[in-house]
Order: sequence, then C-alpha cells, then structure tokens
Amino acid sequence: MKFILENKKGLFLCITISIVSYIFQYIETLIFNSKIFDVLIISLLIGILVKNIPKNIPSFFSREDKAPKFVSKNLLEFAVILLGFNINFSILKESGISLISISVISVFFGMLLIFLLCSTILRLDKTVSILVATGNSICGNSAIAAMASVIKSPSNHVASAISFSAAIGLIQVIFLPILFTVMSITEFQYGVVAGLSVYAVPQVVAASFVIGNEAGLIATQVKLLRVLMLGPLILIVGLFYKKDNADVFSNNKISTYIPWFVVGFILASIIGSIEIIPESLINIINNISKILFSISMAGIGLTVAFKDLKVSALKISFAVLFSSVLMIGFAAIGITLFNL
Repeated sequence: MKFILENKKGLFLCITISIVSYIFQYIETLIFNSKIFDVLIISLLIGILVKNIPKNIPSFFSREDKAPKFVSKNLLEFAVILLGFNINFSILKESGISLISISVISVFFGMLLIFLLCSTILRLDKTVSILVATGNSICGNSAIAAMASVIKSPSNHVASAISFSAAIGLIQVIFLPILFTVMSITEFQYGVVAGLSVYAVPQVVAASFVIGNEAGLIATQVKLLRVLMLGPLILIVGLFYKKDNADVFSNNKISTYIPWFVVGFILASIIGSIEIIPESLINIINNISKILFSISMAGIGLTVAFKDLKVSALKISFAVLFSSVLMIGFAAIGITLFNL
C-alpha cells in the first residue's frame, strides 16, 4: 500500500495509457473491421511517446517515480502466470500428428537458427537475440515479454524486439495473402504457412481468415501449437541462460535460473489443460492477463528513450525478415514431407 501511495501518479499514468490503447484499438476495429495493431503494441508506443515528450506532462501524472519499472517487471510476471490458464494441452490430441510435428520442429529449430543469426552474424546483443528469436518463432509480444523477465532484459531491448517484429508482422498481414493468389496451394496449406510464419495471434487471424474459413481455422490451430512451446522454451532458456558469465551448474539455487513465475506459468497451464475451471472464467482470466500486459507495456515504454530504439534497428529488422522467410520455409518443407 505504501508503494502505491508513493508512486500513485506513475501507476495512474500507466493505467491511463492502457485505457487509451484500448480506445485506439476499438476505433481501428470500427474503421478497418480488424485489429491491425494489437493493444500491446499501441500501449508500448504511447508509453515511448509520453516518455520522450520534451514538454511537461500534467501534474497528476509522473514519468519519474518507480511505477513504470514495477509494472514492467512485477506486474508483467504476474500477467505471464495468468496467460498460462489460457493454454490447453488437449489441442495436442485434437491436432494431427503432422501439424504437431511441423509446429514443434519449426519452433525449436527456428529459435536456434534465428538466435545464431542475430548473435553470431549480425552481432546483436545476446538478450536482443533471444527476444527476437523467441517472439518470431513462438507467439509474438507475450512470448517476448515472458522471456524478457526470465533473462532480465533491459527495457530498450524489449521495446526494440517488439516494435520491429510487430512492424514486419503487419507487412506479412498485408502481403502474405498474395502468396495464395500467385501460388498453387490449398487453403489448408496456406493456413499452415500463415500459422507458422506470422508474428502475433491477431495478425495470424487477420492474414488467414481473409483467404477463407478453413485457412483461418488451420492457421489459428498451428499458431496455438506454437504457443504451447512457450512453457518448455522459457524453462530451458531460464535453466541455461548465463548472466554475467555465471556457471549454470554452480552452487546457485535453482530459482536463480527458473524464476517463480515460470513455475507459476507451467502450473497454470496444467490447470487450464485439465479443464477444472469453467471456460467463462478462463476467458475472464485471459482478458485480465491482456489488460495487465497492456499496463506492463506502458511501463516498458515509459522507461525507453528514442535514442535506445535507434540502436541496431536495421539489424533487428533484417533478423525479423529472415525469421519470417525461415518459418515460411519450414512450413513449405513440412507440407511437402507430410504430404499435406
């Protein structure tokens, strides 16, 4: 309570930015009949703009207290746990073995190859490399946010990874449907391609249902299979990620490498999978998680200066483009191998 009272202006600013972001998303939905920019992206961008406005902001707000850092870390970690309740492992039973195999192999090899490109060829920072690889091989903004907490990534790294990945993802939404018109592929095959290669869930929906209902359903299913890989990957990275050259097999506690919220995420995923919670309550929890993520993104944006986003912008953009082409390639190989 003391923290809230001392930092109420900063908390109010983060919440206000989140509310404004939802209003913007509602307006774009009315105009374009779809969510072109996810609310998390809008919240992040508004936070960055507010942080970098040279003029003073209203006195009932504050950009200088501890609230932005708190919501960008502690609140974000709690939101990650809530995200787990929305994951249902029963999809593994409902999906064909072919789609499961393509998704799992593509995610793990995609994560590895994208990370190697970023870290060894493009010489990007290790944490940026992990974030770009995570977001573009798994499930976008939420995956980046979850992984950022595991590896203790600086806010400017998170902002860069999300901003440029989302921008390229938007380009995919616009141009990927052209692939269906110029190539001789079925709606099912297009759904596999879209589900594996497009950055975020809303973008997958936008890029696939425009082709047809079958393409949309397959793309969404494949995307959800990628989302299921988030838990295992953050667990693996959390276990083996070295901070300050620390030895993962040293005498440090296991909690040093597996944060509390990762365990919470996995437990929440298990609870969501055994279906003891009503679907209506799961939807409410999912919406709460989305709101908390939006507030957290505002906090991240309020800790980022424009000059931080300029660093390695070209390299990150190239890495994201490479990621998109790579995942499309994995989809094409999978379609051929499994004769889909």
